[in-house]
Amino acid sequence: KIMAERVTRYLEEKLKAKDSMIEKLRLKNATLKSQIHKVEKQLSQKEEIGDVLHYIDFHQLQIENKQYVAKIEERNEELLTVK
Repeated sequence: KIMAERVTRYLEEKLKAKDSMIEKLRLKNATLKSQIHKVEKQLSQKEEIGDVLHYIDFHQLQIENKQYVAKIEERNEELLTVK
């Protein structure tokens, strides 16, 4: 009878330890899923911002191009007056 109680107690402790481990892993899994969601959201935001930056960079290049074209035209006029 005493041996059976020890075995029962041992098995109950093992079950409690396993249940505790399952709960710990469940919480860790939930935390990791939350982190994944957060990182994916940040990634999508960065991709959107990247598209906006490319749009801004394009317009900046257009402005610079217009400035260079104006300088080229000025220099061409200077060359014509020198000739």
